[in-house]
Amino acid sequence: MALAIAGVIALLSWVLRRARPSIASDTAGAIEPEKSSAWFTVIGGCLLLLVGLFGTLFRAGGSGALAVAVLGLCIAGFMSPSLTSVHRVTWEEEGIEGPSRLFGLTLGLRRTKILWRDVARAGITMTGYWFVESLDGRRVYWSYLYKGYGALTAFLHRKRPDLPLPFAA
Repeated sequence: MALAIAGVIALLSWVLRRARPSIASDTAGAIEPEKSSAWFTVIGGCLLLLVGLFGTLFRAGGSGALAVAVLGLCIAGFMSPSLTSVHRVTWEEEGIEGPSRLFGLTLGLRRTKILWRDVARAGITMTGYWFVESLDGRRVYWSYLYKGYGALTAFLHRKRPDLPLPFAA
């Protein structure tokens, strides 16, 4: 089972890396979370919430059913911003702009812009988000679940060939 899950994640990453970004040109682009997987996750979280509430209210499910409801609420709540443009990452000749904070296991709502000349490093968080970090510590985050993320990593490599990238370019 674990091998099947790893295979599905690898296939999804491969497809999304090669997918076209939201906006793409030689000088600018934009990527964002893949909407169908975001909708699937939000709907799945809502279904867990409903099942947990039903079990709690009508089937004497106790704390287990309540835990399922809370889990569903968290899944749907944390993923719902990905259905909007708040997690979109944009770039152009001057710099990159996107989500700048993590909120638990997901991205927060704050955004920042970093000029390419101010990018000090690139990295990967413990939760799997990729980022570029400025000299003053600000970060822009994105994920392999962003449709067309390969275009951003290629652009980043072109703008900053001196920057070691801990993710595929």
